[in-house]
Amino acid sequence: MSHSEDMRGQDPGAAEGAPSANGAPSPEAQLHEARAEIDEQRRKAETYLDLAQRAQADFVNYKRRTAQDLEQKVRDANAGLLTHLLPVLDDLERALASVPEDVAEHSWAQGISLIGQKLGRLLEQQGLERIGGEGDIFDPHVHEAVAYEEHPVYDEGQVASVYRPGYRLRDRVLRPAQVVVARGSSRPPASAGGEPRSVGEGSAHS
Repeated sequence: MSHSEDMRGQDPGAAEGAPSANGAPSPEAQLHEARAEIDEQRRKAETYLDLAQRAQADFVNYKRRTAQDLEQKVRDANAGLLTHLLPVLDDLERALASVPEDVAEHSWAQGISLIGQKLGRLLEQQGLERIGGEGDIFDPHVHEAVAYEEHPVYDEGQVASVYRPGYRLRDRVLRPAQVVVARGSSRPPASAGGEPRSVGEGSAHS
């Protein structure tokens, strides 16, 4: 058999993958190895990218939670401070309302009045809102009924008078308004939530 016939009898695939005469891998084997290495590096890169994206998402969530916690702590601190300040504001308003007419035009009385106005504006800028007014429909979430009385103007369930104003800091009620609720000639309105109390009993909350 001739040499050419021997070559035709060999497996072509074996011939392509066989090492060269000097023992080095054939080009086809090297190409296959390089492709496998590229695929492995691509898988590693995708894994690292997924881990990096997860870490970034976790960090963003952590920053958001931290900012929300800090904001809540600031709101709680402001609410606590303003709640303690409300009795002082009540005293100032009562003092200004009881200034005798013969001294109301004195500079010191007007100065105190200006201080009260500035304090009120400052508190409004911080989000403090006064709640509870005559004629309002009684709402147990913002009103505290201290008494009930028949009223010639207001209907049953309306606020007839305000004994002590309430305050709200944005969406949080710091102190409900103590009010007298109008009623008919029978029982107190169901929306008032409970039996009437005297104004003296309500003053204990001041």
